[in-house]
Amino acid sequence: MKINTAKPLLLLLLTSIGSLWAQPIPHQISGIFVDSNQQVTLNLDGSVSNLVSLPFSISNVFRQMFDLYPVDASPDLANWTRLALLLRTNNAPDPLHYQDTNNASLGKRFYRTPTNNFITSFPKPTGRFPVGTSVRVLTDSSRTNRYGLPTNSSFMCTFWYPADPPGPEQLPGAYTDAAVATDRNWFLYWGWPLQWTNLGARFVTHTFRDLPLAIGTNRFPVILHSHGWTMDRTLYSQDATELASHGYIVAAVDHIDCHATVFPDPRGARYLAWPPNFDGAALAQSRVKDIEYLLGHLVEMDQTDPLLAGRLDLGRTGVMGMSFGGGTAAEVARVAPQVKCAALLEPAIFSDVYPGLYGEGVQKPFMTVNSSLWTHTNLGVPTPSDYRSMSQTLYSLASTNATWFYIAGVGHVGGLTDLAWNMEQTPASRPGAVAINASLVWFFDTYLKGESPPFPTNSPITNLKRK
Repeated sequence: MKINTAKPLLLLLLTSIGSLWAQPIPHQISGIFVDSNQQVTLNLDGSVSNLVSLPFSISNVFRQMFDLYPVDASPDLANWTRLALLLRTNNAPDPLHYQDTNNASLGKRFYRTPTNNFITSFPKPTGRFPVGTSVRVLTDSSRTNRYGLPTNSSFMCTFWYPADPPGPEQLPGAYTDAAVATDRNWFLYWGWPLQWTNLGARFVTHTFRDLPLAIGTNRFPVILHSHGWTMDRTLYSQDATELASHGYIVAAVDHIDCHATVFPDPRGARYLAWPPNFDGAALAQSRVKDIEYLLGHLVEMDQTDPLLAGRLDLGRTGVMGMSFGGGTAAEVARVAPQVKCAALLEPAIFSDVYPGLYGEGVQKPFMTVNSSLWTHTNLGVPTPSDYRSMSQTLYSLASTNATWFYIAGVGHVGGLTDLAWNMEQTPASRPGAVAINASLVWFFDTYLKGESPPFPTNSPITNLKRK
């Protein structure tokens, strides 16, 4: 076994600077202990609490986030194996403890952890699969003038999927593109402190880029995702990661109204003009076409894509969306026969935008979820009662297989997106987000996998109605 010898040198360096608390401490193995049964316990330490200068309101939230520690082992310093990806709360005063229960039978053993500070807002996904992500550029040649480029017909799509375990060379993937995370106009519009732009580009997730799909020949159900108005495809990464860990392939696109998107070519970062101004009906039509194009393109991908070919169960396809994306998802479910069910997070369904939904509803299994608080009132976001009225319309028109409930103590943006875990985190937002995840897994397990799981009992779920 090899004991990390970097710590004394590191402490000496920080002491010479003068203030230990003024600097972040890189990840490190701070101690190795062997008991009488030759079981090895590692102490892992480090701090990100002072990584950036933040006002108290942000710093308090940041300290409740998490930091990830990849832990690898090797018998010879040449061949390494990933043992674990550990999670530690940023403000935790004590080191992590990890017991290597296999060491006694393996003999000599070396250990390592990267010195990187891997910051994440999210807890570990609860499913049995590791999660991979992969990005694709989709091109619908029937439409042009996307993102202010007259000749552009392309938009971005991210896939989250069940994957093989990551190897020792693989590190947690970035949460989103730096240009998206630091879009100052978007932060100003929604009223968030600009200091969050110092953190967003540093965030990672519990996913790994371009891992192989989970070993085997089985196909996985597919869930299409539509983001909220002026949001983006990565702002629901926690939901997508959770579903992928339970055996789903989730595909999310950037619509024409996303606040920022980044092409992996000379088109680069494209930003939305602020303040945004859209024709609701035209935007709804564009969004539905995006999802319909994705739905058709998946047939080709299942034949030719180097990663996903042969693994997409397109006979078990669902759709989900939040806010304006909830309306998009509901309309796609109404008009696309390939889509079997829809999960709608506080759908924004206006009668002049989606007349078909007000006439016939969604006659397929669907779940609609509403928040409880009215937030961002200065931006004209509809009230909770407005959104509930829209859900009521769908629920009343449904003949069967409809589920409707509220999430207590959360707002529209800060309760139904990844912001529940960071920029709009409250004591109620994290439990609310966990409850939403549980309901999504229940819903798609029921209507895509044909299973019979019990409905979640999470306390934030209130006013439940089912038929």
